[in-house]
Amino acid sequence: MKKNRSCVILAGANAARRVREEGLRQEMISTLVGASGGPKWLAISQLDRVLIGEFFRGRTSPIATLGSSIGSFRNMCYATANPMAALETLEYGYINQTYATDKPTPAEITAKGEQILLQVLGERGAEEVAENPVWRSHFVTVRGRGPLASEKKALLAPALLASALANAVSRRSLRAFWDRVVFHAGNAPSVSFRNLSTVNTPLCADNVCPAVLASGSIPLVMAGVPTPAGAPQGNYRDGGITDYHFDLGFEHPEGLVLYPHFFPYMVPGWFDKSFRWRWVRGGAMENVILVAPSPAWVARLPYGKIPDRDDFIKLSAEERLRYWNGVTEAGKQVAEDFFEMWQTGAIADELITVNGNQAPHKLALAMSA
Repeated sequence: MKKNRSCVILAGANAARRVREEGLRQEMISTLVGASGGPKWLAISQLDRVLIGEFFRGRTSPIATLGSSIGSFRNMCYATANPMAALETLEYGYINQTYATDKPTPAEITAKGEQILLQVLGERGAEEVAENPVWRSHFVTVRGRGPLASEKKALLAPALLASALANAVSRRSLRAFWDRVVFHAGNAPSVSFRNLSTVNTPLCADNVCPAVLASGSIPLVMAGVPTPAGAPQGNYRDGGITDYHFDLGFEHPEGLVLYPHFFPYMVPGWFDKSFRWRWVRGGAMENVILVAPSPAWVARLPYGKIPDRDDFIKLSAEERLRYWNGVTEAGKQVAEDFFEMWQTGAIADELITVNGNQAPHKLALAMSA
């Protein structure tokens, strides 16, 4: 790997073989994945611009997009008629969101999120996303069972804790607390899951905004979204609870998965952050190409990290705006490095192959040092 690269590219064995033999071409990509992570996405918003404006330019063959939380927000932009403008509107609205007090209520944060989405979609955006024949969106949400459907903190908080404790024993236990609900474009989903209970609901102009909003509605931080059009009755919340970075245990169209990510690792569900033995290993990445900022690039940022939700608490509004705008500007180097490796073919020599039980983040740290 070239010294001082601002991005790392990791690939499973089959994906790496194909890229080395054929180069990286948009035609080999059948699926685009977007992770949960809130403000962390600002580290790769410039990469999204290169993917939208260059790598996928002129795309005519169908491609499935799969996202939860901010991954749904980003992927929604890809499916609009003017994806570059949509992404720029999302970035501006997200960075510049402000509140009347230092401790906004869940309802206030949810209202701000809805306002941002409506600005991104404009008059026709929801229809464009639902009916796009090329960019086939899949937005992951969860529907809480019992007290997990409540907006009362006294009921929701202990139920949330109970589901986290059950998940610590077995990830499969989440099915007792949450239903995964996937809102998909087209008559049938292009992506299907092998684990946990899943309900598929077609997208329409009336449920695009509620579905995407629900996909990022963090319990206790934001209010849930009541029953988007066409979906089963319930209160819908953040899809990251079941699929934070995805465990890659899903069926997708034949081809490779491109995963622009803000980390060189994948945590299956929201409650799995501290369970490193559950993090995705190389064997699950067989057909996946993951592009992420390099650890060295992250270390050079202010505070030595990418943005996160704690910035709203730990930083003044002025400090946060300066920091977040600085990260998006620095992200141009991440995007430029990916573009160079793709255009020159250097990706064939510089990508990191992740095999078997290897941990992607450890390889990324070792190779980018």
